[in-house]
Amino acid sequence: MRLAIPGFAIIDRYVAREVLGPFAVDVGLLTFALVTGKLLKLMDMVVNHGVSLAEVIGIVGYIMPAFLELTFPMAVLLGVLMGFGRMSSDQEMTAARACGISLYRLAVPVMLVALCVYALSSYFAFSLRPWANSNLRNKLYELSQTRSSAGLKEKVFNSNFPGLVVYVDEMSDTDSSLKGVMISDARDPHNQNTIIAKHGSIVPDPHDKSITLRLFDGSIFGAEPANNVTHVTSFKTYDLSVRPEAGMDVGEQDPGEMTYPVLRADIKAARAKGKPDFAAETEMAGKFTVPFATMLFALLGISLGLKPARGGHSERFGVSVALFFLYYSLMRVGETLAQRGKLDAWVAMSLPDIVFMALAFWFFYRAASDKGDQGRGPGDILWDLVERYERSRQAA
Repeated sequence: MRLAIPGFAIIDRYVAREVLGPFAVDVGLLTFALVTGKLLKLMDMVVNHGVSLAEVIGIVGYIMPAFLELTFPMAVLLGVLMGFGRMSSDQEMTAARACGISLYRLAVPVMLVALCVYALSSYFAFSLRPWANSNLRNKLYELSQTRSSAGLKEKVFNSNFPGLVVYVDEMSDTDSSLKGVMISDARDPHNQNTIIAKHGSIVPDPHDKSITLRLFDGSIFGAEPANNVTHVTSFKTYDLSVRPEAGMDVGEQDPGEMTYPVLRADIKAARAKGKPDFAAETEMAGKFTVPFATMLFALLGISLGLKPARGGHSERFGVSVALFFLYYSLMRVGETLAQRGKLDAWVAMSLPDIVFMALAFWFFYRAASDKGDQGRGPGDILWDLVERYERSRQAA
């Protein structure tokens, strides 16, 4: 027995299923594509920093909310395009409209699905992503504390720390103790040092977000090339403070890690001091404007899904990628203008939404009023160029 939802007709459930199926698949595929782009960095953490596979999976879990914020709008566009494209090619849309069901009525379940995804995307933007980003920062620092020695290899010249080359004769598997340490410190080109110590250890510094190489019973051989001066200094204990290389280091909290109340307070405090925090204001505006793209892409996908596609689903996928690339490019332009203070953050971050809102409503109105050319699809421009090229090549 199937549970009936009050006010949700059979046609609504049918259209919603046609959209939700491709949407779910596209979320998985697009998210996987974004994760694979980070695989090289993640594998570097496994190989060079001694991070376990389970810890890498945890890191992926923390960056997943940021990925899903990007994939949700594109997956909605693809889902609507695929669903309406399938129904249109099988003449189901023609039959529905012949029975007196308008495109406005058919759009209701699609927009309800988009509204649910919009709510989920907003939850990610306001709550889940800041929490995940903050935990990711803490996790990376924890790894920098516990895995720094794991990134070092015995009897090998290691360059895990910027500006330093570290050689360790022996390392303990149970703690961070080192034996037979030699370090080439070239961070300051005017004062280069070579440090030799009998033994040492790695000590994390939670306050400074750095790591201290604590060395015992050794000497420092220094050289100043500009003055042609050398010196030798012996020590019982010597602390060398360094920061982990990019990818393991974590800096100060940025706006993407702040919760909504904290972000709002930061913006207000910066404005009160007369030094606006443009990065925080951009992040705040983006929390409202970016998820709204889900609704616009859904409306745009309805009208474009009715158009024929000579290349089938591959053409529709190409169209959706091109549209998303256009939206993303406009968003980056607005983000740059807002962060530099050239344009108000709300206006700058709303630019892509304004452009796509105009496109979505114009296309949908023409499709619902049967004013568009229903025989040509958005991909036909590309096909026309290909055919024109083929004819010119044959004529030559």
